[in-house]
Amino acid sequence: MKTSPIASIRTSLVLPLLGLALMGAASAQTRYIAVDLTPNASGSAQAASGGQAAGYTGSVPNAFTGRATLWTGEGAVDLHPSFLDGIQARSTVNGFAGDLQVGSGAGTSTGGRNVPIAWRDTAASAVALGIPFTHAGGQANATDGVQIVGTVLGLDRDGTTIGTNHAVLWDVATGVAMDLGADASLFDVAAGQQVGMVNKGGAAAALWRGSKSYTLLHPKGAVVSSANGTDGLRQVGYAGFDIRVRVEAAKGNKDKRFNYAYVWSGSAASGVNIHPYVSNADGRILEGSWAMKVAGPWIAGIASDPTRTGTPAFYRAIVWNAAFEAVDLSAFLPAGFIGSQALSVDADGNVAGVMTKADGTRHAVLWMPVL
Repeated sequence: MKTSPIASIRTSLVLPLLGLALMGAASAQTRYIAVDLTPNASGSAQAASGGQAAGYTGSVPNAFTGRATLWTGEGAVDLHPSFLDGIQARSTVNGFAGDLQVGSGAGTSTGGRNVPIAWRDTAASAVALGIPFTHAGGQANATDGVQIVGTVLGLDRDGTTIGTNHAVLWDVATGVAMDLGADASLFDVAAGQQVGMVNKGGAAAALWRGSKSYTLLHPKGAVVSSANGTDGLRQVGYAGFDIRVRVEAAKGNKDKRFNYAYVWSGSAASGVNIHPYVSNADGRILEGSWAMKVAGPWIAGIASDPTRTGTPAFYRAIVWNAAFEAVDLSAFLPAGFIGSQALSVDADGNVAGVMTKADGTRHAVLWMPVL
């Protein structure tokens, strides 16, 4: 059997000097080895759990979609459902826990519209999740093995025009779906908590606990915000602020939007700005940041380098530890890759995401800590 990239890296950790030589710039904190999960294709690792990753594998270099894929110690598992066919066919895993993967897919049978899907480690196990109202498609975004959360695009009551996003919660044991409300989206779930955003004249971070009522996490003074991840205790995401950058400016352009990664513990007042203002990899100033997921002591997310605007190097994958110290994972990219995004992290600190070459080629990646 061909050795998988993940298994190969795990067995080679007895050669740390080789790993350090490949990782590039040194970090004062935890070091990582970047495992290219799609060396002969494109793709993105959207989720990490138990040392494994899941997302999609693409057929073109800069693919933003493809075939749902699970990467294990045994290799890559193609999860693309057989009921999705035609030239529009696509699928992806957005989140998983244990042997349960959730995401979305589309094909001729769905009219080209995404539908929420759940798997149990195999393509044959794929099932479309039920939606309890008239809709135009949707996706499942995350699961903790007990509940599944996602976002569904509603239609008006006559079923003729596109409406707004609905936050939807599925019970894994019964398959029953609950509509938690319109003008809202759910992005993650853990231990009875669901997080996402509601539309309050703009995106506002919110926390649910299994019912339509929610707690706003939107920080005072923020223009926009979103809660993207939770571990059942903390919530992570970002908040955007319009900040006066010049006392005088031509044509009244005096404000600039700055997005900062945030952590909450159940209330708006508990919010903490964890933006890494300076990269620990090369000392560059980082202008914006977004926290995506949290697990154990780790938070995964993204920061931006304003000097690289318009290039794949604009985004840098970031992982924070329990003290909110940020490690810039771009320091550990393989040769030829200049940009990266950290989209998920598991309790052991394995970070799933995507890394990009100068020509826009995207590869799925799993950063593994070398402790």
